[in-house]
Amino acid sequence: MKQKYAFLDRDGALIYEPPEDETVSGEVPYQIDSLEKLKVLPGVLAGLKALVESGYKLVMVSNQDYLGRTVFPRSDFERPQQRFLQILREEGVEFEDVFVCPHGADDGCLCRKPQIGLVEEFFERNDVDMENSFMYGDRGSDEAFARNLGIRFVKVETNGEFNLKLLI
Repeated sequence: MKQKYAFLDRDGALIYEPPEDETVSGEVPYQIDSLEKLKVLPGVLAGLKALVESGYKLVMVSNQDYLGRTVFPRSDFERPQQRFLQILREEGVEFEDVFVCPHGADDGCLCRKPQIGLVEEFFERNDVDMENSFMYGDRGSDEAFARNLGIRFVKVETNGEFNLKLLI
């Protein structure tokens, strides 16, 4: 039986993504690299719960520039990421899968959105309802990723309120 999935970008779509002008000297712009920077966007908890109640399974797909390198150690990513997932679990929301590309835009990898290498195996092992599944994100790379997968794209404002009306 086909399953409908909500593929969701993380930074700027589910959690607050600090803009470059909020970045302290020496830090990498846009990174949520501490618990202090973790801010769940308005409406996310209720919106994700509603998606699950509507029969969607959730999949997070995120580009994390230079993850694991000196400028962005994996531990700096994992602390806020695990806390975010814990907050969601406490509300009864769990992701079916979480995919993270650690490469920079100039690395030429096949897993960085808008490339689909990160999720190809997922699509091979799951019977995805392509007509009813969608990608929810705030960037052109999210839109191109959806197009490359052949699913609907739902554009949201960076750091805006989670808009369930756009989804179901």
